[in-house]
Amino acid sequence: KGMQNALEMRVDEQTFLFPGLPAAFEGFRILLLTDLHLDGQEGLTRTIVDHIRTIEVDLCLIGGDFRMETYGPMAPCLRHLRCLLPHVQSRQGILGVLGNHDCIEMSPDFEETGLIILINEAWDIRRNGAKIWIVGLDDPHYYKVHDVRQALRNVPADDFKILLAHSPEAYKDAAGCHVQLYLCGHTHGGQICLPGRGPIFTNSRAPRFTASGRWRYLDMAGYTSRGVGASGVPLRFNCPGEISLITLRRATDISEPAR
Repeated sequence: KGMQNALEMRVDEQTFLFPGLPAAFEGFRILLLTDLHLDGQEGLTRTIVDHIRTIEVDLCLIGGDFRMETYGPMAPCLRHLRCLLPHVQSRQGILGVLGNHDCIEMSPDFEETGLIILINEAWDIRRNGAKIWIVGLDDPHYYKVHDVRQALRNVPADDFKILLAHSPEAYKDAAGCHVQLYLCGHTHGGQICLPGRGPIFTNSRAPRFTASGRWRYLDMAGYTSRGVGASGVPLRFNCPGEISLITLRRATDISEPAR
């Protein structure tokens, strides 16, 4: 049953409101895929493709952990990735970061598939004369080589910034640099949760309010995906896998309280 649950993912749609979002990016849609672990379970890649093949977005972001193990050959997950990415319908391409299951030596192979890996650097997205920035951090969980200030070195302070990291553990650094939206995964939402009680284990040093779904810290909005794959063991209970579809909209006020 747990293995069957791990293949029963769903598309979760979220809308975020920002007063500072450039008007040209009203309605901008982002497909967020995290914790793929593509070689960890038979049928997983096919299931992801079945869910995303009809979804058209402006940008696709991938939050790391491409393979199941933290060691060993890269070829199996790369084969799955080459099968998956052609089905991503993204007008502005595909950007990603490395997770704690990924080593930096994998980056050239990832980029041969058409995926642009951001390692403590920023990528600007332009639309009708305006731009926003995607800030990609290196893994803040295991390797601890993230550097928010380095990643923002070429980004004007007042520009709109979306930070993509593997885990939520750099949230304080990001908020201190006035990032508007922090997107991440790693926790799998717990993967195995108790009914009405939440995750047994999050594998994150960040507070539990960052473990799954929407959250806020100071003026920064955050979102932690439950991820599409499963880690450790290919099981899920009370915590379905997630393909995240995020829409950005302009607003004059943000009603959610800060945490």
